[in-house]
Amino acid sequence: MKKLRAGLALTAALLVLSACSNANNGGSGGTNAGGAGGSGGNTQEAGTNKEPEAAPDPFGKYAETLELSVIYDRNPESEKSFIPGSTYESNWTNDFWLDKLNIKPVVKWSAPSGDQFNQKYNLMFASNDLPDVFILKSTDNKQSARSMLKRLVDADMVEDLTDVYAKYASDEVKDYYQTFDNKALDYAAFDGKMYGLPSQGDTYANVQILWVRQDWLDKLGLQPPKTVDDLVAVARSFKEKDPDGNGKADTIGLAMQNQFMDPAFTDAVSIFNAYQLFPKNWVKDDEGKVVWGGIQAETKKPLQVLADMYKEGLLDSEFALKDGNKEAEMITSGKAGMQIGSWWNGSYPLTFNIDNDPKADWKAYTLTTDNTIHAVMDFPTNQFLVVKKGFKNPEAAVKILNFGTKVSHSGYQETVDRRNELDTQYGRDKVDAPTIIPNFGIAYLDTTLRSVKLFEDIFAGKATVDDLTVGERQIFEGSLQPNHDNPRKDPGKYKDYINWMSALSAIAHSKLDIQWNAFNGSTPTYDAKMGSLMDKQLTAFTKIIMGKEPIAYFDTFVKEWKAQGGDQITQEVNDAVAKEGG
Repeated sequence: MKKLRAGLALTAALLVLSACSNANNGGSGGTNAGGAGGSGGNTQEAGTNKEPEAAPDPFGKYAETLELSVIYDRNPESEKSFIPGSTYESNWTNDFWLDKLNIKPVVKWSAPSGDQFNQKYNLMFASNDLPDVFILKSTDNKQSARSMLKRLVDADMVEDLTDVYAKYASDEVKDYYQTFDNKALDYAAFDGKMYGLPSQGDTYANVQILWVRQDWLDKLGLQPPKTVDDLVAVARSFKEKDPDGNGKADTIGLAMQNQFMDPAFTDAVSIFNAYQLFPKNWVKDDEGKVVWGGIQAETKKPLQVLADMYKEGLLDSEFALKDGNKEAEMITSGKAGMQIGSWWNGSYPLTFNIDNDPKADWKAYTLTTDNTIHAVMDFPTNQFLVVKKGFKNPEAAVKILNFGTKVSHSGYQETVDRRNELDTQYGRDKVDAPTIIPNFGIAYLDTTLRSVKLFEDIFAGKATVDDLTVGERQIFEGSLQPNHDNPRKDPGKYKDYINWMSALSAIAHSKLDIQWNAFNGSTPTYDAKMGSLMDKQLTAFTKIIMGKEPIAYFDTFVKEWKAQGGDQITQEVNDAVAKEGG
């Protein structure tokens, strides 16, 4: 049940965040969105009476209704939240798109979410029976969306969108992509031509951070830890100096679960990352070769740190037997003073400690060895909006991207008014069914971090709530402002407050060094052996940390990892990356 609560909390947070971009830095555009020529056709051709060609309108409404074949998945759980009379195929949202763009969806097929949809989705590629415009994505985690796009390009099944993007992309969309140096657009290109409109979303907020009992720091007169050495010193004080004041030696420094290399909560990811090590990721070495992070010789350093902490009793002596939810009980009971995790951990698992102990005051900090926060994340493009080869209006995909992006960032007053109308009539729990047109919007990679800086400016009197988007204003006025005015009066708002104004703020004011996971697909040997090799890695690392094997055992593990399929997997991964053009 606790794990489910965590998932629901995170899902709710991310749903709100989807509308939280500070769109003031980008315009909805429409006036200068022509191609690379620059003039947009605003001058007459010298010596002729030819009228200037009008610049394409990124949001131009079709004179005649454009029927667009689509596919969609039906989610019975989501349908429970639809207002009465609203269905996937008949709803206010579809009508809104029709009114603004004169695009009408025509259902090619639909299926229930999950296995049924995925099976039908994958079969349509084999039969080359595609809808006009659709979102290309991996449904089995065995292949990346880019490798799927490459196969469709090689089979001549999708349209080249290079020219229509240059002509029709809105200023806002171009701005979002340009803030990432157009790397997402490059990711959609093969041989200099772009065959899909890439996703790009909020990414940088996913950096792992260190949560600390601030009230324990204050009681013991300690400064917040900034480095791994600081973390060890604080953990030692939390164990030895009775921070809970009960006169018993019953507290530990750092809560850590058995899956300590997986980012979520009560993990050890930040300790590895502080040494620029990423034990469960594919990364590129200095020569550009893709290598597995868990077998790099430098990994001995953080393993030794954890082994020393375990030997001193600064970690839970039974961590190897406990998953995250079990380890969270250490936090709930007030026996652990620190945990490494995600920005949303105020909502879980820290929430239970806060509920049990009104004095518990958690604050978030970033952990480093060189004043830079290092992390590996999946590349922010994992989907593409693509057009079936031969569709007569490929520019429709670009207009959909323009429109979806503008809508997601509160760019239309009609959607704001509609939300307020539904709030009044049904409350926040009821919504219109979503459009079945492939709704595809993009954002900055640091959307959330921009938002939290704006919240800080408002509290400092440097900005006002009028500078916020609708989504940002809901967060600010619903949770942050009330807690700022009456700290901790409402525990729920306090948890939201520390998620934003402590955790996200700490990330927003850090120097970030983000690397991209070098491989997200699979290979034949990967499928056959990688699972057992990752189990082998976890077992080896756990033995070293618990002192059952010396640090030198790491070298033995690496040799066995390579011999038992690791070298073959690495070769296949590099071959796959080269074939994909990565």
